[in-house]
Amino acid sequence: MNYIKFFKYLAVFFLLCGALDMSGATASEIMNKAARKAKSAQTISGTFSVTTSGKTFNGSLKASGSKFSFLTPMASSWYNGKNMWTYNASSKETTLVTPTASEIAESNPFEYLRTYSANYNATFSNKKIAGKYVIVLLPKSKRNTIKSVEVSLNGKTLKPERFVITPRSGASTTINVKSLEYSGAVKASEFEYPKSKYPGVQIIDLR
Repeated sequence: MNYIKFFKYLAVFFLLCGALDMSGATASEIMNKAARKAKSAQTISGTFSVTTSGKTFNGSLKASGSKFSFLTPMASSWYNGKNMWTYNASSKETTLVTPTASEIAESNPFEYLRTYSANYNATFSNKKIAGKYVIVLLPKSKRNTIKSVEVSLNGKTLKPERFVITPRSGASTTINVKSLEYSGAVKASEFEYPKSKYPGVQIIDLR
């Protein structure tokens, strides 16, 4: 037996297993299905926990298309499709910007699911979790500040259950989704900065 050829074939087999799940679907095909489900919902709402730099805190999110509100005790963001307000609880200040695509993704992790195909390639993780698809998104551009995004999807509903976001520099951030609903429309005001809730807070306009 030619053992060199045998091990080459074996290596190719495992590479193919990394690109396909047992049903034959590729990681990209599964991500595309998950993205279509998310896009077909008028509104996505959920609760989550965030772990970063050794600290864990809870938050909530609502999203409709590209618009979203992302609320946590540390910082909160509102994006109305054009402008984004971010309130920093420690400085008691709110910044107003016209965000880039990367700034939107940093504030709303579900953006990785909704628009991943434009900026990332998908492959299956070596990590196996029963009842879940664990997919790693790798940036197409070396200029991307993100090194990888690991997305865990429910094997039946294809809803995201966890994001592990690893930047090219700095510590990873893990977002565990506690509850998630795909539902009907919400008021546009949900994605506008609620100025009345933050009386006396300075708004720094960086547009």
